[in-house]
Amino acid sequence: MRKIQLIFQGVSEIVEGPELALLVLTDQMKERQISIVIDKHMEYQFGLRMGHKVNTDRLLPEVLTNVAKQQGGMRFEVLISDVINGEYRCMLVNETTFESLPMRASDAILFATISNTPIYIEYNLMMRQSVRYSANPRGLAIPINALNDEMLNKAMQKAIDDEDYEQASYLRDEINKRKKKKEE
Repeated sequence: MRKIQLIFQGVSEIVEGPELALLVLTDQMKERQISIVIDKHMEYQFGLRMGHKVNTDRLLPEVLTNVAKQQGGMRFEVLISDVINGEYRCMLVNETTFESLPMRASDAILFATISNTPIYIEYNLMMRQSVRYSANPRGLAIPINALNDEMLNKAMQKAIDDEDYEQASYLRDEINKRKKKKEE
């Protein structure tokens, strides 16, 4: 499998959004980026670690990281392998045994950030989901398939309220496509 290493760049708040934020990850050359939608609780968790104002040593992610280190050289990587119904599919992979455990993408990125674990994304997924990286963007673009069903419905309602019927139609089509897949 061909994969690309990602670098965590930070968290970006969604202005006027529904209590959500984005994790921004880039390729090593900082040419392309993906954005992963997170809730305000995860944004807070990242903020604790990025601000360095609070001692997080006794919090669960740090404790589990220390347990893994004490197990005698266990090495891991995080692999983002797919996006289904607005959720990135992520695994924590033991580099020695190749055993993998599915994880929520935001938790996997938090673990990787704390433990200095490398983060990878499947090459074709990166090419399909990524956009050009800009260090100081005025806004961030995210693919529609990276939004969950609730976010899609809210975005469609906002498009209708704003009388942007073309966007509303596009969002409706994505919602219907997902409903059809669930029925199959």
